[in-house]
Amino acid sequence: MAIAIPGFTCKFRTSCGGVLRCQDPVEDHGFCEFHLEAFLRNEIAESGVISDRLSDQERRREINYHGIVFPDIPYPG
Repeated sequence: MAIAIPGFTCKFRTSCGGVLRCQDPVEDHGFCEFHLEAFLRNEIAESGVISDRLSDQERRREINYHGIVFPDIPYPG
């Protein structure tokens, strides 16, 4: 396992307008542990967006909302 880089957060961008990013700490390749696993399975592009090839809607939602902080809703992580 890679070591998290303090002060940096995951580069994954949600498809909810493309402006919200995962707030989990970076592990490797600029992704948090969760999104790194998805990247290694080719579910996320290196640019930090969900792959158009991923057709499983439940998995897309799981990836899309992991670590996302919506305005006025505190992130529990």
